[in-house]
Amino acid sequence: MKTLKLSSSKMMMFCFRVIAVGFVALSGNAFAQRNLPLDAIPKPDPSEQIKTFVLDEGLEINLFASDPMIAKPIGMNWDEKGRLWVVSSRLYPHIKPGQRSDDKVVVLEDLNGDGVADKSTDFAKDLLIPTGIMPGDGGVYVANSTEILFLRDLDGDLKEDQRRVVLSGFGTEDTHHIIHAFRGGPEGMMYFNQSIYIHSHVETPHGVRRLMAGGIWHYRPETGELEVFSRGFVNSWGHIFDRYGQSFATDGAYGEGINYVFPGSVFVTAYNAKRIMRGLNPGQPKHCGLEIVNSSHFPDEWQGNLITNDFRGHRVNRFVMSESGSGYVSRQAPDLIRTTHKSFRPIDVKVGPDGALYIADWYNPIIQHGEVDFRDPRRDQVHGRIWRITYKGRKLSQNPKFEDQGIRAVVNHLKSPDSYTRHFAKRNLRLRKKSEVIRELKFLEGSEGITEEDRLEILWANQAVNELDEPLLKKLLVSKDHRIRAAAVRVLYHWSDRLEDHMDFLDQTVIDDHPRVRLEAISALRQVGTVQSFKAILKAFTKDIDANIDFALWLSAREMESIWLPALENGEISFGGNTSALEFILKAAEKPSALKLLGPSLTSLDISSAGFRELVSLFADIGKTEDLDLLHSSAFYKERNKEDRDFVFKELIRANQQRQVRPSEMRIADLLKLLVSGNSGVAELCGSWKVFEARKEIIQWLKNDERVEIAASSLASMADNESKQALLELAEDESRGILQRSAAVGALTRLDPVKTSELAAQVLVKAKTIQSAELIFEAYLSKEKSSEYLAVALSEKKLNAEIAAAGVRKSLSSGGDTSQLVEALSKSGALQPIVNGLSDEEMKSLMSEVQSKGDAVRGEKIYRKSQLLCQVCHAIGGGGGLIGPDLVSIGSSAPVDYIIDSLLEPAKKIKEGYHTTVITTKGGDLITGGLISEGDREIILRMADGSERKIAKVAIKKKEISPISLMPPGLTASLRKDEFIDLVRFLSSLGKEGDYKVPSGRYVRRWRVLPTHNKVGNLIRTKGMQYTLNGQNELPWKASYSRVNAELPIKEVGINSGFNNKLSVAKFEISVSVPGEIGLMIADTKGLQIIVGGKMVNASAESVFELGKGRHDIMFVIDRAVRESNLKVQLFDVGGSPGRASLIGGA
Repeated sequence: MKTLKLSSSKMMMFCFRVIAVGFVALSGNAFAQRNLPLDAIPKPDPSEQIKTFVLDEGLEINLFASDPMIAKPIGMNWDEKGRLWVVSSRLYPHIKPGQRSDDKVVVLEDLNGDGVADKSTDFAKDLLIPTGIMPGDGGVYVANSTEILFLRDLDGDLKEDQRRVVLSGFGTEDTHHIIHAFRGGPEGMMYFNQSIYIHSHVETPHGVRRLMAGGIWHYRPETGELEVFSRGFVNSWGHIFDRYGQSFATDGAYGEGINYVFPGSVFVTAYNAKRIMRGLNPGQPKHCGLEIVNSSHFPDEWQGNLITNDFRGHRVNRFVMSESGSGYVSRQAPDLIRTTHKSFRPIDVKVGPDGALYIADWYNPIIQHGEVDFRDPRRDQVHGRIWRITYKGRKLSQNPKFEDQGIRAVVNHLKSPDSYTRHFAKRNLRLRKKSEVIRELKFLEGSEGITEEDRLEILWANQAVNELDEPLLKKLLVSKDHRIRAAAVRVLYHWSDRLEDHMDFLDQTVIDDHPRVRLEAISALRQVGTVQSFKAILKAFTKDIDANIDFALWLSAREMESIWLPALENGEISFGGNTSALEFILKAAEKPSALKLLGPSLTSLDISSAGFRELVSLFADIGKTEDLDLLHSSAFYKERNKEDRDFVFKELIRANQQRQVRPSEMRIADLLKLLVSGNSGVAELCGSWKVFEARKEIIQWLKNDERVEIAASSLASMADNESKQALLELAEDESRGILQRSAAVGALTRLDPVKTSELAAQVLVKAKTIQSAELIFEAYLSKEKSSEYLAVALSEKKLNAEIAAAGVRKSLSSGGDTSQLVEALSKSGALQPIVNGLSDEEMKSLMSEVQSKGDAVRGEKIYRKSQLLCQVCHAIGGGGGLIGPDLVSIGSSAPVDYIIDSLLEPAKKIKEGYHTTVITTKGGDLITGGLISEGDREIILRMADGSERKIAKVAIKKKEISPISLMPPGLTASLRKDEFIDLVRFLSSLGKEGDYKVPSGRYVRRWRVLPTHNKVGNLIRTKGMQYTLNGQNELPWKASYSRVNAELPIKEVGINSGFNNKLSVAKFEISVSVPGEIGLMIADTKGLQIIVGGKMVNASAESVFELGKGRHDIMFVIDRAVRESNLKVQLFDVGGSPGRASLIGGA
């Protein structure tokens, strides 16, 4: 194999280079000091940039404003006079020591209405990285790092004269996460966002308000009320309201497209979140900014469409929304703009007074996230522009110029089809005399031709001027339009303290015919927070429950637990025989006192496997001895399948290990019966519970390579002399295989890492395969300070270089300080350390070869190699591992040199939200993974293999954030230079226009396939295909994922022989939210049959199935005798059917 020559004097494998990282300190900004030439950066000429834009049919674009008129626009908003207010920052991403804070608020004016800014005015200066702006209330609100300022012009010269701090105490831990995305709500409130690394503690007249990590705030300026509207997101820079006041958001650092947001909803990375909601477009690129088209300038088919920016991929995207239950379905439409121009970075979008769309272009050849060095010389600090998109041949909207009109005329603008006009009419009315505004609103309401939508705007206008209109509210609460009713319910909540009969209406709306009205009612009742409101919430269980309502009910049960649980115990609340509602509420509350009421559900035939496992985990989390007696007995219920039974055993082990709680009755006879049948879960449980009666059988398992690891672990848990002796004899027996000896050594290490270290070193010397050696490495790396003992024992020992390199990779990705072991392994394996990274010339040469010689087609094949583990950790377009970030647009967001650096030194740049968490237990165990959630009682980590692991907080000694990446260094060590170049070319192509831009349809990307396997073939031949795939047989399914172009390579699916044919099987999962007909579009149906719900049918180009609510497996049986083409399947909505479904993605 040819090794990579980086210079004429050096020949090295990549693994040698990364080994050095463990014991040679590289400068944190080593790359920035190379002073690489700033090549491949486009000239900052807007006239050249616009030539590269490819627009959707019917659109045209012009430059509204550019540098020097505007520089580095971060956020923008219009005012009622048709002026565009922009916050800009040249200081971002940080202010340098001694540097003056001189960021600005700039006002752009189009004086002659030709769609081009004629005038630019610096309204305010001396700001520090302002990230949000909203004109209104006679001034302008500005996000200025830790505070919100209100700036006023007192003399009409468009210059700041007065500055007041409105709110302060917002976090500033990360400059691209501080408060931002200012947005005026339909009811007169101000909404704004903060992101994952921000922790805010804000003092208000109503008390301190806190938001840890990401979320959306809302603020009412006239009362000083500040509350959290929604929690979560990694870095959400987009939030918008539709025509009926429903909220949607985007996330600039997480790939789920459009997110439907309702009061109290919780999303990914929310602080202390036990449960989260998901976005509507899994696998989408990250999006920044969000706007809705409610503009008469655009055609009818565009109305209600959402516009957002794929700033990494140099695109402006459009999504078409449709209703689905209480929520929505989002479908991607053709892009508004796409371009190959590397510096086009659209980050904000707004509809202007003329009805056109305005795009803020940050203009930068590199993205501004923290994974790109703060001092990278390619960071652009001076340019920026605003683009204007119009629809050809359509009349522009008219700017109403509110300041020249009387109150009646302004009120009449509430009927406008344009969102800009309606919004600023309400903003203007806030500045007028309240009594006259109220009179004119009532006059308009009584006018002829007023629609329900008009009445909703009138209601919001009343809310905006803080005036209760009880008759109008009650009228809209019974509107024929469910969208109006849902909006009215939210207004009802905000006015509930003024309405004596508000509960009468909430009692009715919580059982409304439409699920969105019920969702709003549940949210309102939760916030009312009384025993009476909780009783009303229980009525929702008599209606259909979809995912959003399920979450709202769960949240209500948890947040109101201190209200309803005492009422339940004293008989004030009754469930009226609704056992499912009782079970739901008790499970959500997670209180030990509730478990005895949930006991019967453990043996219920009506509970699903997923529901059963959720209940099992709850018992294991909080159950006492008597509760675990019930749990243990449930494993032996005659209807329990093996997978669910093994899950019970696993959770019983966790309860014993982390909380030292176990059943009083161990049912040893039943356990031994299962053990003899070969049940591995029972073997582990017997070890944890020290069931010595099982020891003899488990010792026999030590002779079996497939069972030795479990047997050794079980004996180590027993930890009695006879078990230790059995392990020691195996570890010392040189006639036994290295895999068996390594398993014994690993187990003994848990008991005494010091005494075992010399024996471990001896076995490592004999090891020839990485698999056997890793058992020992993992054992020493999973105990606090144990790696140091192994390092000492390896002194003067000689190891196989491949084994040593594998040990280094394990050590460097373990999250702890393993420098001694890394040095010892490097010496023992004679691994050549490299003091420095790639030189400037080496990096430049490698980048050049990627461009000139790299082949993305070959690179994708390399990416898919199982030994590289790429797909285990990363998804592309939603299909693949969840340990690392989705790579859907990595090529359009990261320069080639950063991709190379990330492959060679994964820890050098770690994406936000993907840092490594290291838990040290009180027993000295080290547990390393990515933090999924942290609650009051437990922490959940995502492990390197993609699994989730719960750790009870009572078992934790300390929790730390490690600077080490979960991606092991050296994964590319086995590649030849040409293979590495191809891999980089593939990664650097992802997200760019061309073959490696993920197609926008709902294509299947996550598959499970059957490999070639004797068991499968035998079942097919003896029982038939349908029996084999009926779900009752334990089959060796393995994960597989579609290529970027959405095709599943047929050659990667195993072939199993049937009676007279050769067959392959692949399946995927969908989740049906609304029952009905669900469609599959299949590119080529040759040789395909589909099994759904146990029925097999021949595939057609558009196959349609009637499916109920819930998860469904869709299986494809492929006749390999007649089919050679790949498999490509797309989900679609069937016309006229209410059915709605989504694909299950991830690992």
